[in-house]
Amino acid sequence: MGVLFKLFIMFVKLCAFAFGGGYVMIPSMVKVSEANHWASAAELTDVIAIAGMAPGPVAVNAAVGFGYRVAGFPGAVVSFLGIAIPCAVIVIVVATFFFKAYNHPLVQAALNGLRPVITGIILYAAVSLAIKNGMILAAGNTLITGGWNITAAGVNLLEVKSLILIAATFLILIKTKIQPIFLILAAGVLGVFLY
Repeated sequence: MGVLFKLFIMFVKLCAFAFGGGYVMIPSMVKVSEANHWASAAELTDVIAIAGMAPGPVAVNAAVGFGYRVAGFPGAVVSFLGIAIPCAVIVIVVATFFFKAYNHPLVQAALNGLRPVITGIILYAAVSLAIKNGMILAAGNTLITGGWNITAAGVNLLEVKSLILIAATFLILIKTKIQPIFLILAAGVLGVFLY
């Protein structure tokens, strides 16, 4: 099976089952990418950072960026189609029924059950990328270089500079209405000086 077809099928599946937004599909993208040796965790993190910075939905941007990384322009096109076609069909079908039944107690109960699970999946994606990128619980040579490390029993537990940036980003987003693009741009500039 060719790489373009694999990309298309991967994003069709991701779109069909990644409820909760674009960030929910990140753990699956990482697993498929690692299984096929398409991109490293660091490369995926870069794609996701660019996807979050670019205008438009994160899922579509990540699919296009990932597809381009794997197979150039044709990969970007098939990844876009793989995520856009099922999303459009699903949204049309769900919207047709959802808004009629939105206030039904069972629908509200289902939504109340989905919200914490989606939050957990997004948190899992963030933590697993932090581990794979050497920010926490890193094994020796995978740790970000130039950082302040906290180690115990030969395991690098924390890369302090990265964790300070994570915490600062989190607090700024909670306390202000600043757009994430400005934080991403500032982080790029800070990265030049910190790392």
